[in-house]
Amino acid sequence: MASVALSEAEKVYIVHGVQEDLRVDGRGCEDYRCVEVETDVVSNTSGSARVKLGHTDILVGVKAEMGTPKLEKPNEGYLEFFVDCSANATPEFEGRGGDELGTEIANTLYRIFNNKGSIDLKSLCISPREHCWILYVDVLLLECGGNLFDAISIAVKAALFNTRIPRVRVLEDEEGSKDIELSDDPYDCIQLNVENVPCIVTLCKIGYRHVVDATLQEEACSLASLLVAVTSKGVVTCMRKVGKGSLDPESIFEMMETGKRVGKVLHTSLQSLLHKEESLGPKRQKVGFLG
Repeated sequence: MASVALSEAEKVYIVHGVQEDLRVDGRGCEDYRCVEVETDVVSNTSGSARVKLGHTDILVGVKAEMGTPKLEKPNEGYLEFFVDCSANATPEFEGRGGDELGTEIANTLYRIFNNKGSIDLKSLCISPREHCWILYVDVLLLECGGNLFDAISIAVKAALFNTRIPRVRVLEDEEGSKDIELSDDPYDCIQLNVENVPCIVTLCKIGYRHVVDATLQEEACSLASLLVAVTSKGVVTCMRKVGKGSLDPESIFEMMETGKRVGKVLHTSLQSLLHKEESLGPKRQKVGFLG
């Protein structure tokens, strides 16, 4: 993961500030930086989103393709995640440097979506055991400026909200063979319900306190972090501890409560922004990559 080198004096300054609920950039311990979200930024995808969180820049594209359901879940579609760590994001990703982080992020996303609550996978089934929609979710890390997992989860949720899947009909002839008919109307699409898709809130333990949306400098002062996947109703669906430091049970409980509280506010802001952007329709002015 991207990292910065700090002197001991800088670390002491950051740690002491966090204990007083005052971070280097003026935020409190539970404050996020300004999040920029734009959907429908890549034309040849079923849905896409770009998220900028401080100096972290993430692009997510979703492609819906027809495939065969998995044997153990014959009446459901499924999602596949691919994470590409661009060498432009940080010099540490040159060559195969970003592969390990990419796999770690993809595995975390699989864990989050590997429950029936996140997305209604049955709605992706066209005909049981034969045809279903597979959603290929491609995540591209353009720039790393701390708090990767939160930014990626916001971008994935926004891209899935923006995803449009063509409506299909299954026609059966007299001999029992099935034919799939795609709707001629490009606007006749299914939109995914992403209300229960969780967002990740990463809580970094710094000294005796914990902070959300840590910068690279703050991450350098933290030995342990807790990743909490929270739904819009404040339900924790998945949790993971990262870093080589340890967390005592009381800290974990406090961090979970903070994660729930902050996660609910994050969801409310994101949902209202996505609905507002959608209500503008084709008239919406796109920023894209030149803004």
